Amino acid sequence: MKKQLQLSELTESLERGKTNFQAQIELYDLRELCYTMDNPQLLEYVPVKIVACFEQLFRDEYQEILVNPKVKKNLKNIDLFKDTKFNFDVIGAFEENTISLSDYLSLLIPCSKLEDIDNAISKLIGINFLSEFRKKDNGEAILESVSEIFRLRHIYCHEVPLKKNIDIDSARKLISHAIEFIDDSDDIIRNTLYSDHLSGIEEIKIAQKEFEKADKELEELIDTLRLKQDKGPFHYNDFSYIDKWKEYREERALCDSSINNKESYLPLHYYRNMERTTKSLIKELKEDYKYELKR
Repeated sequence: MKKQLQLSELTESLERGKTNFQAQIELYDLRELCYTMDNPQLLEYVPVKIVACFEQLFRDEYQEILVNPKVKKNLKNIDLFKDTKFNFDVIGAFEENTISLSDYLSLLIPCSKLEDIDNAISKLIGINFLSEFRKKDNGEAILESVSEIFRLRHIYCHEVPLKKNIDIDSARKLISHAIEFIDDSDDIIRNTLYSDHLSGIEEIKIAQKEFEKADKELEELIDTLRLKQDKGPFHYNDFSYIDKWKEYREERALCDSSINNKESYLPLHYYRNMERTTKSLIKELKEDYKYELKR
């Protein structure tokens, strides 16, 4: 694992990956695009794109884990960050609150193979991640697909394959399993960090409160930005898109949590999805308006 980052590469990476719900959308879009790819060589792009989405999405998972109080107070005992170093530019950025410790540490964690993800999550939250994942529906098949995604990505990025390795059906299967891998991994992480053997009803209530808390934070952030725009001469944004964005948030949560062809949905997955999408926009807005928010 990389032990030190320069401030420039840190800020550039955070800027490129400041919204994680876009990475999730791109996976769904990619799955549909497979039907229109009439050039087999274009399919070679699929595992490359999936791994790029993995890197962003799991980095956001690591950031959320690292700010959890149970994990934060135990950071010094996690050998994942043993011998991690900080230069003075990065320390200065910490003091100015332009980047956080969780931002920095999450970028140090590699994502080149399934074992990297397993190692990171297992050590951060103290579980055997792959063992827990295999308990999920179709867990073993999903893990096999994820390993194949990383294998193909390595081949297409670093070698010249002598034979065709992927077709449309297999590409769509890999994308579908990638989406399930992300959702199930998030479920494992949240259950480990927050459930503490709670009942299903209690979990739903907590998930609902966490979403409501995030939604309130978003509303307050937008109100703050509107006030600051009234007082200062910087780029104006009336946030008129928010109502449409909320429709998208709702539809996506219902879609991702639906069962029986959308006749019903799973409340726990619904609220967690609503919270995750809301936090993604909060993160994006704070990054876009970081200088204005300091005023």
